[in-house]
Amino acid sequence: MSTLSDDFDFSLLSGCYLEMVCFGVRITRFDFSRPQTFAGVSPYKVSFCVEAGLKYEIDDIVGQREFNDSSTSAPLLDFLLMDVESVEEVEPDTLQIIFSTGAKITMEPDVADGYESYSIYLDSGDIIVV
Repeated sequence: MSTLSDDFDFSLLSGCYLEMVCFGVRITRFDFSRPQTFAGVSPYKVSFCVEAGLKYEIDDIVGQREFNDSSTSAPLLDFLLMDVESVEEVEPDTLQIIFSTGAKITMEPDVADGYESYSIYLDSGDIIVV
């Protein structure tokens, strides 16, 4: 497991909305995109693949994704098509995505296991692993 660099770009989701949520065995994937500005120009895309702690807050629901309980995944679907307002580091290596509605998704590092907690796949092709 590594840590976020000092020059991490917290504006990486500026102008983006949540396009897709995917669920897998011990992983949750969020695909973000910016609206396509011109025909023939590829849209900007960023993906987060979360393998560790994942909390969310939307409307009156505060929860945490539990991989062995599929009902904890359902609230994440309500984030679809929401516009991102900001990305913040709320604790070391803990990223929080705040949406224009006030809803939040928080990705936490798994310090106990020492494995990857989440990966960020940037539009440039670079990958950040925390």
